[in-house]
Amino acid sequence: MRERRGMRRITLIGAALAALTGLTGCGELTIRTWVKVIENDSTGFVQVAGGTPLVLSQIQGGFLAKIVMDTTTIPAPLEGTLTLEEVRIAAIQQGPLQYICAWANPALPSEGTVVLDLLGGTGSTVVNANLKTVAGFGGGLVTAVSTSTELNLEGDLLTAFLGAAESGSADGLFATRAPFEGESVLAGLPVLFSLDLGVTNDTTPPVFGEDHAFLCSFYWEEQGTTLYHGVNPKSSYLRAWPGDVPKPPRVIDLEAIGALPGETLQLATIGDFAELPSLEDGNNTRMTAVFSSTNVVKAPGQRYRIPGAINAGPDINTGGFLSCFLIFCSVQSSDIPEDFRVDPTRSVVVPAGAKYLFVAPLPPSRKWADNSGFGFGVDVDPGPYPYE
Repeated sequence: MRERRGMRRITLIGAALAALTGLTGCGELTIRTWVKVIENDSTGFVQVAGGTPLVLSQIQGGFLAKIVMDTTTIPAPLEGTLTLEEVRIAAIQQGPLQYICAWANPALPSEGTVVLDLLGGTGSTVVNANLKTVAGFGGGLVTAVSTSTELNLEGDLLTAFLGAAESGSADGLFATRAPFEGESVLAGLPVLFSLDLGVTNDTTPPVFGEDHAFLCSFYWEEQGTTLYHGVNPKSSYLRAWPGDVPKPPRVIDLEAIGALPGETLQLATIGDFAELPSLEDGNNTRMTAVFSSTNVVKAPGQRYRIPGAINAGPDINTGGFLSCFLIFCSVQSSDIPEDFRVDPTRSVVVPAGAKYLFVAPLPPSRKWADNSGFGFGVDVDPGPYPYE
């Protein structure tokens, strides 16, 4: 029985490796994702001058991680680097500290290493983080904290990695625990910060309660006011070719990011994608967007898939495709009049009635299902948080 199970496992691994090596290319592969705190699975405390630990609650937030791996080593373990591009952590302390905000120190990089053994089902990420923190205690005195953490991954990583390649999304790939511990000085007293965070990952920014956002946003903005939203390279809101089945587009809730009608947004693509199934970064960066009064998106075979579309920005003609049945062919347009190209050199004003922003890649082939990449997205800059 054990021999049969072992042979079955070897057969499955062989099939999975064939699927991986059957992709068009290997090389440098970038994963850009938010590693987010699971509030009800996270604990922490602050200890001042060796006194009684001050327990933290309502721990929320996460950090934006950029992971770059070398996939040419498959089937050997993948090795790479990790950079924390942004950190946003907030917590409440029912006592003298009142609240804690933490963010990445712009003057010092936060970096680490990644090793993924897909066949062995294990992985590890070691991160050396340089943070800044502030507490209600001490009149908002900002302190520097240097800490390190190791994220250990276990399970069927090979299946998870293959599933990510198939879906175009690495969501949930880094679900694990993230323990952080570091020392600092607060009001002249030595302080120990300790966090034990349950985390998962996806491509949307962390969501905060109103109090956390009000107390901490000013400090987080030392890292900049942009928010990264990942965009699946297989996604689209345009009419698709027959047989092409794109994933749903990224939908950004404008109210959630503080972008109300009449306000100006700066949008910029970040990263790239490939037009073929691949385990390496591509060279395509084109992206389009459309505002909408609703978050409804219709089936890929329809031309006007966004029924609530609202015109804004310089229009872009997205062309179409030739549809044939036997010897009869006709041009099918995929263009809609309301969308625009995402261009960092131009800003766009949120139009009246807009509640959502749809964002999707625009591959030259106008085909989406076979695209690939985990590092593509849009930086949305709504400007400073309205503190008053």
